[in-house]
Amino acid sequence: MRIMITGGGTGGHTSPAIAAIEELRRRDTQLCVQWVGRTGGFEAGVSAAHSVPFRGLPVEGWPRRSTWRKAWVAAKLVYSVCRAALLVRVFRPQVVLGVGGYVSLPLGWAAQRMGIPTVLHEQNKRLGMANQILAPRAARILLSYEDTEGEYPREHAQVVGNPVRSGFADPPDTASARKKLGLDTTVPVVLVCGGSQGARSINQAMRDLLPHFHSGEVQFLWMTGKDGYAEARAQADQAQARTLVFRYIDDMVAACAAADLIISRSGASTTAELAMMGKPSILVPYPHATDNHQEKNARAFEAAGAADVLLDSECTGNTLAERLKALLQDPDRLRRMAEAAHGLAKPGAAETLVEGILELVFKE
Repeated sequence: MRIMITGGGTGGHTSPAIAAIEELRRRDTQLCVQWVGRTGGFEAGVSAAHSVPFRGLPVEGWPRRSTWRKAWVAAKLVYSVCRAALLVRVFRPQVVLGVGGYVSLPLGWAAQRMGIPTVLHEQNKRLGMANQILAPRAARILLSYEDTEGEYPREHAQVVGNPVRSGFADPPDTASARKKLGLDTTVPVVLVCGGSQGARSINQAMRDLLPHFHSGEVQFLWMTGKDGYAEARAQADQAQARTLVFRYIDDMVAACAAADLIISRSGASTTAELAMMGKPSILVPYPHATDNHQEKNARAFEAAGAADVLLDSECTGNTLAERLKALLQDPDRLRRMAEAAHGLAKPGAAETLVEGILELVFKE
């Protein structure tokens, strides 16, 4: 089968794409796949890491203010659509899978007008702008939530959940994961991560939080992103509690498996991975996410009893330390949160998504 995948900008968009590629490759050893995204964008590195050929477009997100800037971005969008049409003509895909983000618009728009079936996947509780634009002509719209908000043809929609990479469905046991990471198997572990790009507020709160914990009380795995790494290392060197600092954690499956509790943003892929692994969490929604979708994701987990929500404006070292200590001292609540998180998982999401694609392509 020949498939083009488009979308990116964050790990929330790329993770379900990788999950779909893994499942497609498992089923079709002759799979021909090409990823189209923003030149130099986050998705370019992700596709390279998974040996997926990548083609870049100069598309940019829509500016909110400058009129001159809007004209320039519009011109780049038009060029990107033309370039995407050429890529479609050369690659000749049987189907295009869009996983969201503004980078998915040029290829999706061009493919639809060239008669190529498009399948859209929406990770959040509200349909993103690119998916809303593409939805009227999409052959399939695959959703993560029953009550997804936004305008789209309901007759073409199906709830499949949010696909996660295969490793999250079959993680190592906690002791093995801790040994792999060089951690003490008898001391609680907290994983702190602000997503693929890091999170300034979480990093600042962590720097202020570390003096509240003593040796042997807890161990931290702290993924800072590129910008907060140096300051985090300096603070970790002075901390009593063991604190391992990373710019980016390559083996996130092992890091999650090692953790008793996870502090993170609440992007759709992150919450799907938390559910799949049954991990309790403190979620700090990114406040500038489109349509405030991260808080909606976090509140859904809070309502189920799977997470404690801490708004970004309230995320200080003192507040986070207080929440963290309360949870670590209440193992029964952590257990209930873990069970609630696992109850939100949709373990067959990748398989269902791929079956929909195969049915569309080979329906004759």
